[in-house]
Amino acid sequence: MNLSLKWLHDFTNTDGITTKEYCDRMTDTGSKVEGYELLGEDVQNVIVARVEKMARHENSDHMWVCQVDVGAEAPVQIVTGAQNVHEGDLVPAALHNSWLPGGVHITKGKLRGEVSNGMLCGLEELALSLNDFPNAILDGIWILNDEDCKIGDDINVVIGNDDTVVDFEITNNRPDCYSIIGLARESAAAFGM
Repeated sequence: MNLSLKWLHDFTNTDGITTKEYCDRMTDTGSKVEGYELLGEDVQNVIVARVEKMARHENSDHMWVCQVDVGAEAPVQIVTGAQNVHEGDLVPAALHNSWLPGGVHITKGKLRGEVSNGMLCGLEELALSLNDFPNAILDGIWILNDEDCKIGDDINVVIGNDDTVVDFEITNNRPDCYSIIGLARESAAAFGM
């Protein structure tokens, strides 16, 4: 059975306990942990940003040079070819030295002579689909104006990918652990909470 540690926090307090400590203690008390997965581990240094200014790229008929507010002292310049972005839009921005699903490493560089300090992301770059966010568009940059987020937020938090899922081996003699509440009770007993 898979258990979301964020969901577990709705029922019992395990603050201050690392995932490894949690898994080791649960295994020691008879609820065998097969393993765990850190969601969002493959998406790093991607944040919510606001497009402040846009100008046509001098050496391209379809690219834009954007000044993007990432919550730092000064805006960051990012070049994009997307046509659905407008000034004032909140967008996911993969900054210099960021990672995207599939092992894609984003670094600063030049696009047709203009410096780009990252990349504006669409759903596909974040390994998402319209099933995850039906109001988004698939072809273009993901516009976050209708999402509950602010400049500088980690995109993993916005998409709900800031969680750890623990895989338990539940034996037939423990049907009480076939639910989140059952595992919450076991967790509370294991840690004396």
